[in-house]
Amino acid sequence: MDATNDGLRAIRAVISCPAQWRLLLALADGPQSLSTLWYQLPRHDRWHGPRSLIGLWRHHLIVFHVKQRTWALSTKGAGLRPVLAAILTCTQPCTQPTGGPTK
Repeated sequence: MDATNDGLRAIRAVISCPAQWRLLLALADGPQSLSTLWYQLPRHDRWHGPRSLIGLWRHHLIVFHVKQRTWALSTKGAGLRPVLAAILTCTQPCTQPTGGPTK
């Protein structure tokens, strides 16, 4: 768990906006096209999408595959998969029914 915490601290130093987090979490599933990434962003974050992609690319966390025309995690970004997986498990909605108020 310490490695995950260290990775989270390192990634928080690089990531500057919520759109970058959303893009990294989307790319944790595998390579995706620009249009797929665009529609995964909420409308209010779409304006920041291109700038966020360029920022992640400048930090060498993602790469663009020209022949496939897809964005994917780079080798450096793939090292963050445990951190991204931990974030995804924490943010998924709970499937267990919640109990009502206790008396």
